[in-house]
Amino acid sequence: MVGDAEVAIPAGERVLVAGESGTGKSTLVRAIAGLWPWGKGSIKVESGAKMLLMPQRAYVPAGRLRRAATYPEPAESKSVDEVGKELKQVGLGHLVDRLDEEAPWDQTLSGGEKQRLAFARILLHRPDIIVLDEATSALEPDSQDKLMELLTKELNATTIVSVGHRPELEAFHNRKITLERRRGG
Repeated sequence: MVGDAEVAIPAGERVLVAGESGTGKSTLVRAIAGLWPWGKGSIKVESGAKMLLMPQRAYVPAGRLRRAATYPEPAESKSVDEVGKELKQVGLGHLVDRLDEEAPWDQTLSGGEKQRLAFARILLHRPDIIVLDEATSALEPDSQDKLMELLTKELNATTIVSVGHRPELEAFHNRKITLERRRGG
């Protein structure tokens, strides 16, 4: 039997969660985000902390691009200038003139563009905790590095918990936790 593990992640720390496929990385991320109620144990998050989960396949709601950028808040929660600024920062400046255009954005944007849009969303919302689950997998390593650098610069007090396989991600985290598959759980 494997003993219970306790992991504390202080505010502002950046933790990379790694391990082989099937070791429970994505399950852990879902549990942290409150989306996985099964199993035992507890996850304590500071009361009132604002958390955003960024999965590998970023959700892009139907409607205007501005709505997709401000999700889950209404499009009007951020000004056109605010949204445009963040789109430019994440490499989507070519879409700024289309913010109020209705289109099937989920089908129009590439996987990498959807991930960039999700980074813009993070920058717009400025959460206390970000949970990234393979959130840069559709990006080439240089783009991944630029976006992670942007996050660490712009949101330097934000706690980040990332799941990722690329060794380059380690440079953007203070600590790495490696999950192992063991007999008995």
